[in-house]
Amino acid sequence: MQQLFPTPARQRLVLLGGGHSHLSVLMYLAKNPLPGLDITLVSRDIETPYSGALPAYITGSYGEDELHIDLRPLAVMAGVRIIQTQVEQLDLEARKIHCPGRPPVCFDFISINIGSRPDTSRIPGAQQHALAVKPIDVFLKQWQKIRDAAQLALSESRRYAINIVGGGPASVEMACAFRQVILADGKVNNSDLELNIITSADAILSGHSKKAQALAAASLAKKGITVRSGCEVTAIEQKHIQLRSATGQEVMQTDCCVIATGASPAKWLADTGLALDDQGFLQVNETLQSTSHSWVFAAGDIASIVNHPRPKSGVYAVRQGLPLAKNLRRFALGKRLHKYRPQKQALALLSLGDGSAIASRGRFALHGRWVSRWKDMIDRAFVSKYSKLPDPGIAAVKHSGQILSEKPAPILRCAGCAAKLPSSSLSAVLGDLHSCSHNDIESSLGSVEDTSIIRLEEQRVLLQSVDHLRAFINDPYLFARIATNHSLSDIHAMGATAHSALAIVSLPHGATEIMEEQLLQVMTGCTEVLNVHNTALIGGHTSEAESLSFGLSVNAFADPEQLLRKTGMQAGDLLILSKALGTGTLFAADMRYRARHRWIANALAQMQRSNQMAAHLFLQYGASACTDITGFGLLGHLGEMILPQGCEVSLQLGALPPLDGALSCFEKGIFSSLHADNAEQATLLRNETDFAQHPRFPLLFDPQTAGGLLCSVAPEKAAACVQQLHDSGYTDAACIGRVISTGQPSASVLLED
Repeated sequence: MQQLFPTPARQRLVLLGGGHSHLSVLMYLAKNPLPGLDITLVSRDIETPYSGALPAYITGSYGEDELHIDLRPLAVMAGVRIIQTQVEQLDLEARKIHCPGRPPVCFDFISINIGSRPDTSRIPGAQQHALAVKPIDVFLKQWQKIRDAAQLALSESRRYAINIVGGGPASVEMACAFRQVILADGKVNNSDLELNIITSADAILSGHSKKAQALAAASLAKKGITVRSGCEVTAIEQKHIQLRSATGQEVMQTDCCVIATGASPAKWLADTGLALDDQGFLQVNETLQSTSHSWVFAAGDIASIVNHPRPKSGVYAVRQGLPLAKNLRRFALGKRLHKYRPQKQALALLSLGDGSAIASRGRFALHGRWVSRWKDMIDRAFVSKYSKLPDPGIAAVKHSGQILSEKPAPILRCAGCAAKLPSSSLSAVLGDLHSCSHNDIESSLGSVEDTSIIRLEEQRVLLQSVDHLRAFINDPYLFARIATNHSLSDIHAMGATAHSALAIVSLPHGATEIMEEQLLQVMTGCTEVLNVHNTALIGGHTSEAESLSFGLSVNAFADPEQLLRKTGMQAGDLLILSKALGTGTLFAADMRYRARHRWIANALAQMQRSNQMAAHLFLQYGASACTDITGFGLLGHLGEMILPQGCEVSLQLGALPPLDGALSCFEKGIFSSLHADNAEQATLLRNETDFAQHPRFPLLFDPQTAGGLLCSVAPEKAAACVQQLHDSGYTDAACIGRVISTGQPSASVLLED
């Protein structure tokens, strides 16, 4: 029987770096998708700082999210895989990128847009005693310390000297921004702050017009910022800078030295075999292809276009983005590439920190507050273009104007454990099945336990569980690591150690080499996690499917008297949760381009944290009952624990630990597609209406993938247990409630704040 699948992947494109040119590439590919092209973004930074807004951020005019452009929503919209990592080696012969801690990333063609940074290696002592303005994230972490040190010194009437090496626009903007912030406290003595710009050029802004130079020089002089032109920095020490000028050698005192010199390329490019120019930048032709490797493209600061030398500026990087995107698409289709000729001049807008700015282009230069407003408008529009993306939305399924269901069906269906069938559907179907049974099966179909229990001998049982997830991220390696942890969790929830596992893999159809690479990524992630747990991979099954999915059937041997069970809570026990909640809403937001990368990165890190150590600690502290929190959410799985015993429990909503960003997603009305079905468990709640508007109320129903363990522990042991969980890496572990009583006619949950 034939089945239609999505267009199989035939080519692999890697976007190396998250620079300004690749912003345009991601946006273009999102609007003009190319079925069959598998795209991966490999970048050190995913929340990339927009350098044009850096002065405004330093002075406090811009916030964290206004400075950074989050590539994640843009990449998700474009269907681009994200791998946040450093690059160890670019192997052009094998067409592989080697990254630490994961299998190589293969490609058929590649685009490089990694930007540049000041070269601190040319000045002795600079790497040890100076701070470069790039990478911006590293600079900003140190800048906070510099600001505090300067303000402390000035408050104590001590001199503080900041020297900025370099005479370009960045030096001017940094000097003005530094002064504005440090002197913001009116209590400090302005005369004790010494700000110097040191440049080997004859004047500040040497690449700009005389008028622009004069406007900048006048503004700097008015602010008391000294320009030392015609001076070469020959060495930097902890408290001194050595200079050489036409008048001879000189030593300047310094408390802080900042390097804002011209751009320099990444050193590892020299080992790639790519054609480089005299300065070490990638040499490309007018189609933005490497002059030595036609399947390597490059743009932005890292590239140098033959016969078209231009300053290393973000303006040129942005302008190259669309031509690069179109040529990448045409290259994949085997079409003729278009030539790109950069503009000869670009507009530069320099912020002066006092609400004014300089506009410079060719001979043209103006200064005023209106220029600053103009710059602010341009900067905000640029960030907004790549940050405010269209919401794919949620709509009801309609036919002839009629809604087919009372519950509007989300178009976006969640994956991971949030793709479970509702518990009510499972109960309805499984309750009608009549499976044969055997005397040695203790926990069979329909049992409250998630793991089957088969008696082998008096003190030995075989535990078996199975889990299978549809991928919720498009990184096969990372997804497999999380899915493996998730699959082991049912065994861990019983306090057992997994012995062996069988894998179930479904891969989207593609070219043979692409499917082989994806299988390698999946099975590498799986075996790494299994090996850490000393669990043998003993076989499995593979198949083609519409999308990537993975799961394991897991075996364990245990002493039945040493197992943790879902039932067994004692009145007075305290309830402990080992991990934070919120994966359902976060990945629903990710599908809608509304999740910040830092939220998802934090969630992915938690999802890779095994429950094994938590289970061992719960055994050590004599837990009376335990389960893992997965697709049916906290309340659904708590219900499985309390219903058989008729337990009354109280939950403290305020104590529920949310993952970073989860509450923000709820506030925006973003919920997993399984959330509404899980919310049917609200019948367990005795006082739902009193807390329905509580910001953490939705956490009760949020489906979790690779969630934590929930256990009941005697009250005198609970505090020590939580502390040891924290010490063992479960930093969000918390006591969230207590068992009021057991043996009641019906189970119930009382909510408290």
